[in-house]
Order: sequence, then structure tokens, then C-alpha cells
Amino acid sequence: MTIDFGKSANDYHTYRPEFAPRLFSRLHAHGIGLPAQRILDIGAGTGLLGRPLIAAGSSVIECDPSQLLLQKCKGHRIAARAENLPFPANSFDAVTAAQCWHWFDRTIAPPEIHRVLRPQGRIAIIYQTYLPLPGNIAAASEAIILRHRPGWRHAGGVGINGQALKDLQTARFTEIESFSFDVEIPYTRDAWQGFIRTCSAVGPSLSVDELAHFDNDHAAALQSWPETFTVPHRVFAAVATRP
Repeated sequence: MTIDFGKSANDYHTYRPEFAPRLFSRLHAHGIGLPAQRILDIGAGTGLLGRPLIAAGSSVIECDPSQLLLQKCKGHRIAARAENLPFPANSFDAVTAAQCWHWFDRTIAPPEIHRVLRPQGRIAIIYQTYLPLPGNIAAASEAIILRHRPGWRHAGGVGINGQALKDLQTARFTEIESFSFDVEIPYTRDAWQGFIRTCSAVGPSLSVDELAHFDNDHAAALQSWPETFTVPHRVFAAVATRP
């Protein structure tokens, strides 16, 4: 699949849920998101992670390869990839990467992040992932995605990225820790339909006609569900230090 999240910038901005507030208190306890801290948020998308960090008093540069996504951000923005960051060495107190680590070249991006962090700087790799459990609406929606995109490799997620921990260790980060917790996020049928359009196998990769066909199928299936419901999500973070 050719994937361009910029095609779904409006849906991404409108329907992706905010990160659970509890995440930021946990990050703060790990020394990330402090007042006046200089943070680089890579894979920033539309600024979902950056906005709460800015509100907490951090100075955040939001970095993403898609100009269309960055247009929705509120902070300082720069179009760039994690594998080629346009910053001098030792530039940041912390680097964050939310919902995006699996898209990076893991042989290049971790050392590049290591380079731009100051000594004792912190990195946080973050996910907030819906859980497709037997009989729930997330599993039903994934079944429709797989009918349209049989090769989609992100179905059946469990919300934990163990590879990220190995990548941090390989790139010579230290004090590696992780945490996770589960939350229930409320949706309406329309909001869930919009959220699913942001999945990599749907809006970012389907043609206009293919997306319309998928959206019709998904909307029809959602009619059998209540107008409002909650979906379980798992919040996961891996944090580490540049020695």
C-alpha cells in the first residue's frame, strides 16, 4: 500500500481522540513534559500530543513529513522525517513519538534521535491503541477493513510495542522503562466511522472511489450498534535516557 496520512488530515484532526490525561502525569513523573522543557515531537501529525505538552508549559517543535497534517498543529512546526532531523546535536531535553514508531526506519531513526537529544535527555515512545476484542465494535470494524484490505498488517493489535524497547536498547539508550494502562473512550457512530477512516488501510491508502465504497459498507454495519458507545484502548509508553 502507498500510505499518505495527509489525505486524511481533516478526519485525523476531527476524529482522532485526545490522549488520556493520565498519560501526561505519568510522563511528567518520568521527566517529560516539564515547564520550559525543549521538546521535539516527531511524527506529530495534527498535534494531538503536542497541544497538551504546550499547555503544560513545554516548548514544543512539532515535526512530521506531511505539511497537510502539520497545518492543523498549533505550535512551532517543521516538515521533516525522523531519519533525517534538521537540528544540531544536543538540541532537545526530550523527544516524543506518538502513534508512529512502527513507520520509522528503526536502523536510522533511533540513532538520529539519540544525536539531537542532550545528555540525560529523555525519549518517550507512545501509543494509544483501540483493542479489537471478541464481539466488540472495534473487531467488527477491523473485519470490514480486512475485507477491503486483506493484507493489512496492523489488525488485531494488543497495544504494546515490545520492538520499541529493543530499538531503544540497540541505540544505546539507558534507564529503559515502560508502562501501560487501559481506558474506555466514548464515540458516536459518526465519530467512530471518521476515526476508522484515519486507519492506514483506509483513508490514507484507498482511492476516492474505494474509500466511498468502504465508508458505505462500514456505515451500514454500524447501524446495528447503539448511537453512542465506548471502545477500550490501551495506552503504552516506553521511556529512556540518552546517557
